[in-house]
Amino acid sequence: NERLFSLWVELKHFIEPQCEELANITDEPGDWRVETTTGRPFLTLRIQKSHVGLYLLPMYYHPHIRPKSMDAFLSGKSTFRFRSLSGLPLEGIREILERARTMIGTY
Repeated sequence: NERLFSLWVELKHFIEPQCEELANITDEPGDWRVETTTGRPFLTLRIQKSHVGLYLLPMYYHPHIRPKSMDAFLSGKSTFRFRSLSGLPLEGIREILERARTMIGTY
């Protein structure tokens, strides 16, 4: 799905600088997984059938780190679903990644 691949690329380029010192475990088109330096999963960005999913493990254990601006994209305890580039909550994504990074070592 070309539309979702473009969305995935934009999200990856936006998120990547915030994960520079973390380890890229999987980096294939449509599937990107990042772990902490101790080997704990941090995030996965993956193309699914009808959306691009951002799976953020620290939020599973610390749901309070989620900014309210991200509620509309939440699916489950720690997954966000994005379907298009328009209306992408970049500030909310930046904020939750900053908060999630402070949780490294506590989950």
